[in-house]
Amino acid sequence: MRHLDLEQALLEILDQHPQGQSEYQILKLLQDPPYGLFDKNCLSDPLLLFQSHFVLFHVLYSLRADLLLNKQADICINASVIQRLPYHSNAGGLATVNKLEVYYLDWNNFAQTKEDDVENLLDTFWQKMAGNLGDTPDSSTVAEAYMAFDLPMDSDISLVKTRYHKLQHVHHPDKGGCHHQAQDIEQQFQVLKSYLKHKSV
Repeated sequence: MRHLDLEQALLEILDQHPQGQSEYQILKLLQDPPYGLFDKNCLSDPLLLFQSHFVLFHVLYSLRADLLLNKQADICINASVIQRLPYHSNAGGLATVNKLEVYYLDWNNFAQTKEDDVENLLDTFWQKMAGNLGDTPDSSTVAEAYMAFDLPMDSDISLVKTRYHKLQHVHHPDKGGCHHQAQDIEQQFQVLKSYLKHKSV
């Protein structure tokens, strides 16, 4: 797969879906004709899923940096919504250090993650989340929330609250951030609050 092919395909998809698409929806579109840029098993095999996710986010962050540099547009990037946005001078994409952006732009993180690593991550996750969670959010929702907050699975409510306020400060629309991303941060915060509340009972 060529970087430019994926970049062009993403620009087309983002233009065709101005309301945004989830990562899952975009990967499905990129699997199918006319693109066919991802393996047909990329959503079912753990290692392929990680690799596809990494490549997608790598190109999205590269594309976002180019669009911001040329003052053409911005891109809201997270698992629940990927959306092209109008350029805003306060976007801060090039000035603000984004841990996720740094991670996905470093190909070493792609190369160093092997099948055993992915399986171990999944095994550890399911061991921690085993058991009846009752009325708490389901395990995959909780895992997604921790990932969105870039926090380890054993983080307590004080760490979650600190991270929440920091993310909202960066991504709130009043600060020039992405409306959808701010909404997603709020939803993820509610998920983690609910989970940690039930966990402590």
